[in-house]
Amino acid sequence: MPRRPSPRVFERLAQAYRDRPGYPDELSARLLALAPERPRVVDLGAGTGHLAGPLARGGARVVAVEPARAMLDVCAERVRGLEVTLVQAPAEATGLAAGSADLVVLADAVQWVDPDAAGREAHRLLGEDGAAAAVEARSAATPFMLGLDALLREANPRRRPGRPGRARQWLGLASGGAPVESSELLHSVPLTARELEAVLRSLSFLGPALGPRQMEALVGRALELAARHGGARWDRVLVLSWARRRAVRRGGR
Repeated sequence: MPRRPSPRVFERLAQAYRDRPGYPDELSARLLALAPERPRVVDLGAGTGHLAGPLARGGARVVAVEPARAMLDVCAERVRGLEVTLVQAPAEATGLAAGSADLVVLADAVQWVDPDAAGREAHRLLGEDGAAAAVEARSAATPFMLGLDALLREANPRRRPGRPGRARQWLGLASGGAPVESSELLHSVPLTARELEAVLRSLSFLGPALGPRQMEALVGRALELAARHGGARWDRVLVLSWARRRAVRRGGR
């Protein structure tokens, strides 16, 4: 299992996360299609509410679960006036009632959880016929993103890629072994200089690992890269995987 940063790391990253691009509307629409009308949704590792907000605006009753207090404070601003309950807790032990969710989501956070413990917790939270969904992101193969990835590897060569299969491992436990389905969508948004810097500073393997001078140098090189490519675009492939909780057979074979 890759070494996971302490929640204290994410306390320091909350302000940078504030300016990161959110998710496309199509993602929240696909997630809501997995659940009944006005579903009870538990968003694990909710961060600053980039997904909790759109889900609530789509009619869901959302519980945003996040271990970092500073992240939840930013989330509270983003979801003000929406039907979102904030819970400070890890994905592995939420403290929520069993069977209290129609949909449990783990978006761009599977690399930060223990997939076994978090999967068992999601299974406990899901009501009968509930669904678990994981969202993973990878850089699209565009010239700017390929160049940016090269800069990031150079800035922190000790960075380790996440172990593949963690999302399916989590989904298998969350659903009780049900078949996993998946789909992909491209998320492409232009980045201002401020947003590009926020993206870089929000990456856990960069902001906490680099000194101020190293970080400033990296931001400068990323801005130069963007200028060479006519501007920065945050192009990512979002992989949505889901599985429906297996119903418990009673009194049958």
